[in-house]
Order: sequence, then structure tokens, then C-alpha cells
Amino acid sequence: MSLPLIIGASAIVITVAALVLWRQPILAFTGRTRGFVREVRGELRKVTWPTWDDLRRSTLIITVIVIVIGIIIGIMDWMFSKILIDFFGRVFG
Repeated sequence: MSLPLIIGASAIVITVAALVLWRQPILAFTGRTRGFVREVRGELRKVTWPTWDDLRRSTLIITVIVIVIGIIIGIMDWMFSKILIDFFGRVFG
């Protein structure tokens, strides 16, 4: 027998042995995964999804609030920069 043939046969025997030994944990993993997916589907069926009108209204409210807060933060930034630049400009300038 040649060395590559022995190595190939050994690899096949090791692979088959590993599959036989690890079969139980693999089957347990797939069973747990299948159960998890089944439970997720069940939970998603219980969810109360918003209507399109509710979704649009909520999106509009959030957009307006984000814009208003952005304007407020921008004004505060401008005011503080003016105060600090003018104050430190007069004190140290």
C-alpha cells in the first residue's frame, strides 16, 4: 500500500468515527434550534403590530421631536460658543 492511500483511508475512518461519536450532540443541537425557532414563531404570532396609520403618525412625531431637539442643541451650542469666545476674548485678549 502506498502512503497517500493509507493517509486517505485513515482520514475516512477518523471522519466516520467522529461523525458517529458526535452524532448525539449534533442531533441535540438541531433539536434545540428547531425548538427555539418554533417558540420564536409562536411569540411573533402574539405580537400586536401597529397599523400603517399608527406607524406614520409615530414616525412623524419622532421626526419632529428630533428636529426640534437638534435646533435647540444647535442654538445652545451657538450661544455657548459666543459667550465663551467673547468672554475669553475680552479677558485674555
